[in-house]
Amino acid sequence: MRSACSVLLALALCACGNLSNEDIAFVEALPRTGDLHVQIPAQSPQTAQNALAAQSACTLGEPAQWLLGARDTGDKLNSAVDVVLGVIDAIRHASPTSRKPDLRVWSFPDSKHPGVDMEASLLRVAQAPGAVPAQQAWSFAIDARRNGGAYLEILYAYFIGSDARTGLGEITINFDNARTLQINGPKDPPGTMVVHYDLSGDPRTVQIDLGATGLGLSQFDYFYAGFANGSGRFDYIFADGQGNRFALQTSFTAAGAGKAHMFVSTAGNATGTLDECWDAAACLTYVLDPLSITPLCSGLFPAGFCPPQGNVQSCPAVP
Repeated sequence: MRSACSVLLALALCACGNLSNEDIAFVEALPRTGDLHVQIPAQSPQTAQNALAAQSACTLGEPAQWLLGARDTGDKLNSAVDVVLGVIDAIRHASPTSRKPDLRVWSFPDSKHPGVDMEASLLRVAQAPGAVPAQQAWSFAIDARRNGGAYLEILYAYFIGSDARTGLGEITINFDNARTLQINGPKDPPGTMVVHYDLSGDPRTVQIDLGATGLGLSQFDYFYAGFANGSGRFDYIFADGQGNRFALQTSFTAAGAGKAHMFVSTAGNATGTLDECWDAAACLTYVLDPLSITPLCSGLFPAGFCPPQGNVQSCPAVP
């Protein structure tokens, strides 16, 4: 996402903060850094200390790899999205270079790439008679060109709502166009990354579709739903040190207890499912492992013969 960082620097140089009330009405529709975060339940130091003590007595073991995988994946997703939103944040604080009744445009040179010009535009889409502000639609784009050539679209977004903190939308990053203009980062994937979000209700949801491996993440359609009571759901992909890959559908309580249903592809090309539940101390309470790949079953039972471990009734009530 180096290209996005260079845009951020260029915008920081041209921001002057002379925004009219009407300008502010426009930029309030743009999401801010941190608005679209995946939030995995975090343990306080005291809770973490108690959990570590409890884990020493865990009957079935503890699912640290899944929890660490969820938090690491969530952090990487948050970082990738925040780079994009950092660019938009900079635009929110910059004065438009052109104004029309339903359009604001920001034009500036890319200070990191000589010869590259950037242009951001925010269009207020005409509403039907009687529509309320929460139904207001906005079209937003960042385009770039090199040496006076044709503009290529780097980012396109469509938002609904007068305030992004309670709105919904979709943001698409085009890495191929950034690569064509030679403003891409070395770890940028090919294709696109699409961020869908809905902050208008409970739960707030974020879905990130990564079309190819890159940004430290595997190709996957990541999904997060966070409820006001602290519970949530997170779908992500995880690979362990043995070459097994797990596509997880996890749900958790505000206290951190949870359950996961996983689609598994082993290093030996076997495929199947795996189910686990754990309590707030991160102790496993139930494991169903038909492939016999978990420590509870591996080496003890051949594939297809490992009986359920623990009690399925111990699984927490989750969203």
